[in-house]
Amino acid sequence: MDMKPDLVYSVLCDEVRQEINGKFIFIGVFQNLWAQQFPAVHHRMCIANSWYNGIGEFEVRSLIIAPDKKTKVIESVPVKIRLTEENRGSIVVNFFQNIRFPEPGLYWVEITLNDMLVTRYPFRVDKPRQMPPPPKPEV
Repeated sequence: MDMKPDLVYSVLCDEVRQEINGKFIFIGVFQNLWAQQFPAVHHRMCIANSWYNGIGEFEVRSLIIAPDKKTKVIESVPVKIRLTEENRGSIVVNFFQNIRFPEPGLYWVEITLNDMLVTRYPFRVDKPRQMPPPPKPEV
């Protein structure tokens, strides 16, 4: 009997590495990307998803969706995970390169399990805000 797993976490970052002892290191975790001009290209992005408490074989996928909440910016290949014990998990890391963001706005990460949406969360891609010049000292 299959039992659908829970998504324990999803991390959006620049890089993921795994140590010899099996621990994962997330480098450059972010919720905003800044670009001087658009279209903008982000050279490397990773989405790490931890699945837990399931039994069976499942297909998981990560997507980046444009601000219109319809257009796919990029989509991972489907990854099959096989969970054989209820209290065991699987971590899937998707690596993307040269992701093109055509315009500033609120983009969305979508995580699916067997083509069903499990979670969606936003991140902003925008131009850096201009800081006002510091006040001139009074003479």
